Amino acid sequence: MSPLCRESVRSGSCQMRVLKRTLLGIATAITVATFAACDTPGVTLIDPDLSDDDDRSLTITVQLEDTTLARTLGWSRGVPSADVYLMRVGDEFDPITIVTDSTGTAVLETVLPGLYRMAAYRMLGEEETGPTDGAIRAFGDGRVAQVAAGRTIPMTLLADQPSSLVFSEVQLVGRYDGTNWAEYDWFVYFELHNNTDSTIYLDGMLYGHAWKTARDYGTFPCVVTEPFRMDPIGLWSNWLHRFPGSGADYPVAPGQTVVVALDAVDHSVVHPNLPDLTQADFELQGHGDADNPDVPNLPEVGPDIYWYSHGVGPTPTAPMFLAKALDLDALAQMIDPFWAHPWVRIPREAVLDVVDFDGMSPDVDALIAPPCDWSVHPSLNRLEAVHVLNLYDATFTAQRRVLQRRDGRFVLQDVNTSFVDFLEAKRNPGSIGNLRVSVQRDR
Repeated sequence: MSPLCRESVRSGSCQMRVLKRTLLGIATAITVATFAACDTPGVTLIDPDLSDDDDRSLTITVQLEDTTLARTLGWSRGVPSADVYLMRVGDEFDPITIVTDSTGTAVLETVLPGLYRMAAYRMLGEEETGPTDGAIRAFGDGRVAQVAAGRTIPMTLLADQPSSLVFSEVQLVGRYDGTNWAEYDWFVYFELHNNTDSTIYLDGMLYGHAWKTARDYGTFPCVVTEPFRMDPIGLWSNWLHRFPGSGADYPVAPGQTVVVALDAVDHSVVHPNLPDLTQADFELQGHGDADNPDVPNLPEVGPDIYWYSHGVGPTPTAPMFLAKALDLDALAQMIDPFWAHPWVRIPREAVLDVVDFDGMSPDVDALIAPPCDWSVHPSLNRLEAVHVLNLYDATFTAQRRVLQRRDGRFVLQDVNTSFVDFLEAKRNPGSIGNLRVSVQRDR
């Protein structure tokens, strides 16, 4: 008989119907669900790892990284009413959500130990913006951490950044016929949004993938890849595309979005659930892909050539970044010790935005190595965004939250934590929709 069943059996046999832990409840108490009763009376099923005397709780404290702003908001003791999300790696459950009290503390009364994805998020309500002169602010943090009963874990929220160009929507590969994974996956794209009040020129800018995490290399533990993915000086990349133009050919006005397709063609001819991207503003150029002559290309510029002949499209297996125009020959380069690929380091000060996505489903977690604490240096991004819907319905995309409207344009949230910066909503290339969040008042 399973050790999960401790019995005081008078007679007969005990047959387990369910041997599964389930987490129930939201707020400051969450209970480990009891296992289904045995058929024989007098039998009680409990978790043998816990005794009545054990401390089964997890305490999370939430502070602002900007202590001056914390004092201004009256949050010196901690961030009140912050949402804290917990996702146990490999579990099939939705994130557990608990809320901090007036001291910025949240307690989970009963927790299953294990590796968790953790995030914390707080957005000012309109009635709270007096100390910020009416400005809506958002704050976020995230990482992967080992959780054990009796532990206290601090979270430190980064404030929204005065970002310039940001990734505002990302279409990732997923099922598009509702049932099966198809062989056609050229329909991915990403959207960029000018989050400032000034015109920005795309000419010469770089788009690419940053160093892959241990979840890609599988056999290499996080400690081995840490020097590359956690380099405080910058991002290591080997697959890069460069925007065309000689300096002022491709302006992006304040509040404007542009769409960059892997292939700027009508993918709906393959399946009606796929997008028509013939009106994309740019397309990625590979060494064997279809080309729309009416759409400017982003050629591959190395230092390696992507094996996937259509170009380096959005993916859940590596962080994506946008960087200022740089001379790649003038940057630090290396040959990696794993696959002997050439890499170049993009200086951190040249990086405009970094976003990261992960499947975060039991199936995905079972197939690949556990996630590392961070996939890039936490000053650039702190936790990958969930894209569960994208996995099973490719009509959904990852879309950046709207923070507020200012002078008639949308200002998007950027707290360098993809987990809270992005939501999933129906595909909407080329514009910022109201599906993402209820937009705050126009200031």
